[in-house]
Amino acid sequence: MKRNFLKTAAFLFMGIIATMAFTACSNDPENPQDERKNKLHEDPAKMEIQLVECHLHTAWENIQEVGGPHQNTESDKTKYMKKIQTITYQNVEGKGWQLAEGSPKKFYVMKNGEYYNGSGANKEFQPAPVYLLFIKYYNTAGKLINQEFMTEDQARIHQHFFTPVNVKSFVDGKPETDNADKSELVDYLYTDTTPWDGTKHEGTAKITGKENPVGFKGVIRFLKNDKEFDLRIRLYHGYKGKTDPKTNKFCPFNKPSGSLIQAGTWDVNVDVPFIVYMDRNEMSVDVDEDADLSKLKESDFDEDSNPTLHRIMKAFGITWAEALHEYYYYTYTPGPGKGGIWL
Repeated sequence: MKRNFLKTAAFLFMGIIATMAFTACSNDPENPQDERKNKLHEDPAKMEIQLVECHLHTAWENIQEVGGPHQNTESDKTKYMKKIQTITYQNVEGKGWQLAEGSPKKFYVMKNGEYYNGSGANKEFQPAPVYLLFIKYYNTAGKLINQEFMTEDQARIHQHFFTPVNVKSFVDGKPETDNADKSELVDYLYTDTTPWDGTKHEGTAKITGKENPVGFKGVIRFLKNDKEFDLRIRLYHGYKGKTDPKTNKFCPFNKPSGSLIQAGTWDVNVDVPFIVYMDRNEMSVDVDEDADLSKLKESDFDEDSNPTLHRIMKAFGITWAEALHEYYYYTYTPGPGKGGIWL
């Protein structure tokens, strides 16, 4: 009897050990998935950034509700000062994002003039010009893949950020001081639409960028003249979402928080060069609309006109006569209402 008791006790003890071992194994933490390898979307192979100079049909503050930006008419007589500009990058294996062959290198933009329409309680802020900023992504086969980021699940975890870096004066090339407030260089509104490829103007989409900012469509304006900088465009991919884990709110377009960055990764990170070479309020070159440009020379212009022309010369590396030609035909293009691109 004694022997049977010992034998039973031994079996019970072994069973307990086995149960503990099984329990210990079943409580082992699961290996976390590498979100960078389980994105549920393709990684872009090509990035196309388009900037469209516009005027407004509403107040700046109302754009995210009603739309309003409308393309300014492009001139067929200017070579450098364009109202529609496109830069293309390719994601090269081992090198990252590189400027595509044949693509322009920089965007050339104008500081907005601060204009108002109406008076009193009906006074509306209508800066001009503003720019529609469109981003398109393509896969290795050249297929547009924006729609992969704009499904309900993917739009919930993706957001572009736009941050000025490497800021310096355009004319003298002097770098900005470290404490310069770079947030005062640009202002941006998310104007993504649902569906993503429709427009508010045509009635084929609703603007949803305010409640769900992604950044494939946006409106940007430039707040300071005589600046050269890179606009760091980053596409954030959140592991669980895209609101700040500490505040549960969306981060500003130019300032992703540290806690947000730690809770995700970047699908795209590109520095895009911009030059703000002219101020809309300084478009004071005194040229008659019917002037004979071939008969004009630099001494015909005053000290207010020539700085504008010299910044155009510097921006594009052209002669004074070429700068005058560009300015003239850029300015006297037929009215702004003939452009074909709306939000």
